[in-house]
Amino acid sequence: MAGFSLDSVEAVVGSGRAVISADDGTVVAAVRDALRHGRSATFYLTPGQAATVKSWYWTPQRVEERGLEPVSNEELARIGSELRIEGMGHSYSNRIVCECGAVYGAFEFVQQGVAEHGKEQVDAVLALEDVYVLRVNPVNSAVCPACTRGIIVGHEYDMTGSYGCCRSEAPV
Repeated sequence: MAGFSLDSVEAVVGSGRAVISADDGTVVAAVRDALRHGRSATFYLTPGQAATVKSWYWTPQRVEERGLEPVSNEELARIGSELRIEGMGHSYSNRIVCECGAVYGAFEFVQQGVAEHGKEQVDAVLALEDVYVLRVNPVNSAVCPACTRGIIVGHEYDMTGSYGCCRSEAPV
């Protein structure tokens, strides 16, 4: 294990966060517990752990209820050309309508991510190859780019290789 360092773990813990290392069943149980109890957390999962979570969370019924659909090639091309973000792979997103009538989908989600975190951060997440970032009950809300109001209905997404979101059954 040449080059192995705990510096990044120390930095995360030093910032007041926790790092948990556990077997797959324990990690998946922690995701399920956070989801069931409405707790907000970000998990950095192996591809296998992510597949397990997605298999029980994204049931066909839930996909239909939440309006999750593949992001169109046109929307992916727009994300690439206007936001200069590549590598979203086979992404899924719901499209929610703001009170002002504007639609919030994958493009708007990525646009908000770039505005809040910077293009470099978004690129870094999408470049992850062996890590799936899962946000459970995220506390930040979708912000309508047309009227700048927070959108009450939750935006949900899955960027197949790298990033996703799950929300509890309780109202958002």
